[in-house]
Amino acid sequence: MADVDQERNFNDKMMNDLWSDMCDGYYNVGKIEPDVNIDDIPNLIQANEDMVDHIITSLSIGPESTILDLGCGRGMYTIRIAKLTGCKYVGVDLNAGYVEECKKRAEEHGVGDQGTFYAASILDMGDEIVGKRYTHVLILGVMLFCHGDLDAFLQGSLQACCREDTKIYIWDFARKVDWDLCVKTHRHLKLTYPILTKEGVCAALSRAGFELLRFEDLTKYVIPSYLILKRECTKRDPEAKVLTSHLLADEFVDGNLAYVVYYLRKKE
Repeated sequence: MADVDQERNFNDKMMNDLWSDMCDGYYNVGKIEPDVNIDDIPNLIQANEDMVDHIITSLSIGPESTILDLGCGRGMYTIRIAKLTGCKYVGVDLNAGYVEECKKRAEEHGVGDQGTFYAASILDMGDEIVGKRYTHVLILGVMLFCHGDLDAFLQGSLQACCREDTKIYIWDFARKVDWDLCVKTHRHLKLTYPILTKEGVCAALSRAGFELLRFEDLTKYVIPSYLILKRECTKRDPEAKVLTSHLLADEFVDGNLAYVVYYLRKKE
């Protein structure tokens, strides 16, 4: 048992060190122009900062806004948006350790008094979260973990957090081929259900009472990021025994997966 715990701790440290070195609190791949020379890019910090700018501009987030970040991870998207715009915020993540990091990082960046972070499942949030009024709800790369029962998430948690004027921004994976062909996605994510297609997600959104206002395919902007991640993962773990995030690079390049954004509001 001690050997198992030691191996788990080693694996966790390797993963945490990778994302800390690459993103410094963002825990995501960001957005990079497709024609850049990735050999000139050492990490993904600027890519994530550029993605923050894209979100702020696309959603017109400002000092009067109150954002809810569902699955906020280590918090830097929430924190940087708050720092750049002066908005209020609530961040939610299942990992209590991450939430403590978020709170500490918010204080370090001078936005601790603009909001708070909660340790909770996005499938089961308390009144202190769903009872607030939000101008914007962000779901950045985590909704795929709800694809197994997307109706329950959309018709339950997401509906409860939104009003008719709430702007909803969902950054998600979309499957473009038969699920059995997504071998590397299986290896990395180890899901017990298939990632949905765009059509499957849109059908679920409609059933839940949401209107699709705009759709973006950002795949070409995340391929460079995933190739940079692949470069760094291969240096640290050549056989991909622990670090497997970069396997998704091949899935995007081969056209098996797309990285997409849904802009939504509740139907009137």
